[in-house]
Amino acid sequence: MKVGAVWFRLVLVSLGFAFTQQVFAGAKTLIELDGATPKPGLATSWKKVKAGEYSFQLDPAAEIGKGVMVTPAAVKSTLETKLGASFGVKVTAKGTAGVSVVFTGDEKAFLEQLAKTKIRGGQDVALALESSTSEGSIRAKKTERPPGDGEVKALVIKAEGGVILAKAMESKATQVKSGDKIKIKGELKGIKKNDSIFFKPGTKEGEQWIPAPGSLVE
Repeated sequence: MKVGAVWFRLVLVSLGFAFTQQVFAGAKTLIELDGATPKPGLATSWKKVKAGEYSFQLDPAAEIGKGVMVTPAAVKSTLETKLGASFGVKVTAKGTAGVSVVFTGDEKAFLEQLAKTKIRGGQDVALALESSTSEGSIRAKKTERPPGDGEVKALVIKAEGGVILAKAMESKATQVKSGDKIKIKGELKGIKKNDSIFFKPGTKEGEQWIPAPGSLVE
């Protein structure tokens, strides 16, 4: 009986371990919450660096999509886009499988939202745009940050002769809607196709927007 009981307990432990591994393997968030207790998700470990900053070690074998592994870039893109407005999140890569996440506001609320925020792969955060110009079909870079108040985030289609042809990806300006194809008067050194730019619409000169002074930035 004692041998049978020990064997039965070992089977239960093994099944429990396999189930846990399966749950974690299917995770799409950095952490999961069991009540108020954080448990591993895409991150295998983490630590509180100081108030408003956590570091996470990612599982490089964890998938966030079919054949798409989790990366610091995917974490940065997702968290800064999804939690940037509410928690001012800034993510910095630490090597190939680590990230530092800085945030503002209530820590408990942040961790709760973190546990609900699914990390998206590059193909999910990229924006496919069809252009009528010779540039053809283009794809957006991963989002670095959301636009600020009165600001437009746009994807560059073409830039030449002091005019930038772009498509608005996100807009917090009433003059421009997300998805609008726009022309912006101005030059940025080294700007090229697929770059993300930010500007606040000022006045309009024909079909070209003249940005508010000092607002056109990469």
